[in-house]
Amino acid sequence: MHTPLFRFRASFLLLVAAVCSAPTLRAEDAAVASALNARLKGVNEQNRSSKPVLDAFLKLTAPPIQFGNDFNQSTIWPKMDRWTEVSKWAEANSAMGKALLGAQFATSFGLPYGVANADPAWIKAGLTTSLGEGATVGRVGFNYFPAVRAIGAYATAEMYRLVDAGQIEEGFMMGIAYARFLRQVCEQEMLAEKRFGLENLAEHLSVHRDCMWQYLDRLPVEVMQKLALKEYTFLKPSDNERLRRLQMPEGDQILAAAVLKQALTAETSGSVDPEQFASVIGSQSTAGGVLQRFSSQEMLRRVASVHGSLEASHEKLAQVYDDWWRRWRIRPYTTIHQMATEFSRTNPIKYGAVIAMLGDLDSAFVWRNVVIAEVNGTVMSAGLCGYYREFKNSWPKDRERAYAVFFQKRFDFDPFDKKAGRLQYKALAAKHAIDTPLGRVWATGCMVWALASNHEDDEGASHAPDGSVGDLVVWPPVRALAREEGLLK
Repeated sequence: MHTPLFRFRASFLLLVAAVCSAPTLRAEDAAVASALNARLKGVNEQNRSSKPVLDAFLKLTAPPIQFGNDFNQSTIWPKMDRWTEVSKWAEANSAMGKALLGAQFATSFGLPYGVANADPAWIKAGLTTSLGEGATVGRVGFNYFPAVRAIGAYATAEMYRLVDAGQIEEGFMMGIAYARFLRQVCEQEMLAEKRFGLENLAEHLSVHRDCMWQYLDRLPVEVMQKLALKEYTFLKPSDNERLRRLQMPEGDQILAAAVLKQALTAETSGSVDPEQFASVIGSQSTAGGVLQRFSSQEMLRRVASVHGSLEASHEKLAQVYDDWWRRWRIRPYTTIHQMATEFSRTNPIKYGAVIAMLGDLDSAFVWRNVVIAEVNGTVMSAGLCGYYREFKNSWPKDRERAYAVFFQKRFDFDPFDKKAGRLQYKALAAKHAIDTPLGRVWATGCMVWALASNHEDDEGASHAPDGSVGDLVVWPPVRALAREEGLLK
């Protein structure tokens, strides 16, 4: 098997060949777009969810509340202000629901990079991923993000509408269809897209648990068993409890290579041309980190005088991704994960252009673990709800009683737990306080939580949805408890 370093060198040579043979700058930009879209060449239109879902979005009518902070998947629920209007809006847009249900098993989201061949209606609606041109090729516009959030608002409203009407299985299946759509978005090529997909998927799964809590006394046992055993376990057909098939984002590497090619043009002496370096790096809106301190053209010219050559910079870029690629595929907490990354060891001045064009992929590692905990926690929550309904509204004294019949034991997995690797479970004899970003809430019945990034069991005393501190409480759902405490509308 070829290593990522070998694959990068090969793809870079192809990209350079295309650029060098191109008669115009626009052809250079087309070569970058072609490299980013390489994975799509083997995926036919029928296996891409972007077209049917985004076409349906274009026909979505305006909601009674404008999409945004006050109206999104985390704020919608049946006791919200103007719920009746929101419910009617969801019911009137059944075409959006049909599109999600029809596209949920597509193999790819498949939205191409660049707008050269995009439908004008899509461009007008911002349903694209735009690329810069020439010196600004590193600027990427993820214009479709708001549309995905809006679709999430619809899916949440429709899920609640159906469940509230007694169509409980249909409601949860609508939510799962959108979760599967987000799982497809998670396979896009860029780090920003990976994080966007993972963060929204984590939040959407928490919405499902909100719904379970809200309608706990009405949930059919057989429906919860089906959701726990057959639906949440397969957001993508090849997934498992560790999301081993989730791909590492590598598109930033292609863009970085293109920017380096332009920025590190050598003078006759072999050194970097300071004017070219300052012009290209100064034009990158994505440039961050240490180079933000050198925002003036003069300072960028000074950096150019000590910056590594084009060849050395490409070698460093390949080494950074080679290191990330290996870590992505190795089980967490093995020796390599305890060592400093190639990215963190990279000289921020000598390879400032490399650092500036890359986001630290560590965030993707963290969010991958958060989503694993969210998926497994949702599986376990659905199974526990089935147990609760089957055994006269009582929670199991220990989780093992719910294994097999209500959820699969292997999904009792916590990616943050270095030792046992299991989610934490506790049957509660009294109220349990949880400190959250929303305020203090009180859990009853039973609790399920993951250890989060500190890898320590804080016994569910605090909750952070991004897994940054304390624990990641998945049951009871924290947002639902906050609503009961009057902390949220």
